[in-house]
Amino acid sequence: MTLIMVLGYFVVTVLLGWLAKRRVRQSTDQFFIAGRAVGTFTNSWAFLATLASGGTIMAAVGMTLFLGLPYTVSLAAGATFGFAVAALLVARPLRRVGKYTVPDFFNERFNNPLIKVTAPIIIVIASAAYMVAQLTGSGIVASAILGWDYKLGVLVTGVIFVLYTSLGGFLSVTWNDVLQGVLMVVMVVTFAVVAYFSVPSFGDVYVQATNEFPSYGAVGGALSSWSYIGGFVTSATSICVLPHVIMRVYSARSTRSARLSLNYAMILYGVIVLSVAFVLAPVAATLPNIAELKPDAVFFALSASVLSPALQGLMAAAVLAAVMSTTAGLLMACNSAIGNDLYARVINPRASSKQVVRVATMSTWAIGIIAIVLALNPPEFLVVLYVAAVGFLASAFFAPMILGIWWRRCTSTGAAAGMVAGAGSFLACYLSLDLPDSSEVLIGIPVSIAVTVLASLTRRPSAQEQAVVAKVRGTATNATGGDH
Repeated sequence: MTLIMVLGYFVVTVLLGWLAKRRVRQSTDQFFIAGRAVGTFTNSWAFLATLASGGTIMAAVGMTLFLGLPYTVSLAAGATFGFAVAALLVARPLRRVGKYTVPDFFNERFNNPLIKVTAPIIIVIASAAYMVAQLTGSGIVASAILGWDYKLGVLVTGVIFVLYTSLGGFLSVTWNDVLQGVLMVVMVVTFAVVAYFSVPSFGDVYVQATNEFPSYGAVGGALSSWSYIGGFVTSATSICVLPHVIMRVYSARSTRSARLSLNYAMILYGVIVLSVAFVLAPVAATLPNIAELKPDAVFFALSASVLSPALQGLMAAAVLAAVMSTTAGLLMACNSAIGNDLYARVINPRASSKQVVRVATMSTWAIGIIAIVLALNPPEFLVVLYVAAVGFLASAFFAPMILGIWWRRCTSTGAAAGMVAGAGSFLACYLSLDLPDSSEVLIGIPVSIAVTVLASLTRRPSAQEQAVVAKVRGTATNATGGDH
């Protein structure tokens, strides 16, 4: 029963990709942002599916027990705050640019040769690491629920999401995201309700959870307090700059629709996280020998204990939906970075839409295969790798984007220097220093802000740069001078 449901889900995703292909027809507008025609209802579920990764559902149960509830709460609170920041500070200005990607905004705002090359490369590196974490989740699902070999699970799910993404581009990803978002919310809530009623006393469950896992409710138990702060900052800032999220802002039918979609997605995301952290995690602590399991296997141990075979199949499909929806969004971020931002903007500015889509499609397969190969040797904690990937992006992009929108004195030189400094300092801390998990962003973002500001103050912005700022902010096109 479980296998039939999962295979049926696979067939539906590929079918949606094939149907979307008939509408894309080599159009860059359709392939990269679904023709800027995605409605509020659709985008709300798509935003949710893009952000609610395999780590949000599957890995978060074990992570909450082994690394502590405070860490999960810090990530969730940061994401909630980030939704609001993105809706208020980023959605409207980006819509005014009217492009496809994060590098498109940087090119429009700064037109800097270094940024044109650096920004797409940063996106590909971070997205590939993020995808490895997601594909690891798919292998764990296949092993725990379907009885497949881990590597077979990675290969099968990887090929399927690459296939439907390459077929129908962003339109295919959007249609699948709606299906996946609804499936995630319904199944996580159902799982939480069944788990709640599977124990005699839910109050006693919390007592047992804190006894078995002292770090569950203790601040500083398994992680440093700096990890909580870093997790919050990473979640809060990354939503404003995550490439696959920004593409959804561009794809919305209107600015109002984009902002409403972000707000509705925030509510849906909160439902999932609350169900996982406050119901599923403590109930999982009551399972025998739970401490001996790997953190990312806890979710399926609980699933096997309290769900029927049919519900286990649907739950497995929901986790795969979380993995595949996020990974497909990341693939779109990568193929647009290579096809639209590097090929069409730098290598061959005269490329036709058909050529750009062809390069993006080829990039989809190339990046997907690389991520699949890397995922065959999985990390221990999916969420830690995910947080590192988005922290890297936030360190590089947050300061140039926010200051580029809201500080008129921000120059192309400052943005380029801040981007490189933020990315470089994050990588140096992550690879060379023994810092608390998720805290590298607390160095990367301040360094990026400081360098962006200081480098921008070395000269006045040009008239062209100020004209672009006026366009982005919706002010008079002849606005000049001064700090704002």
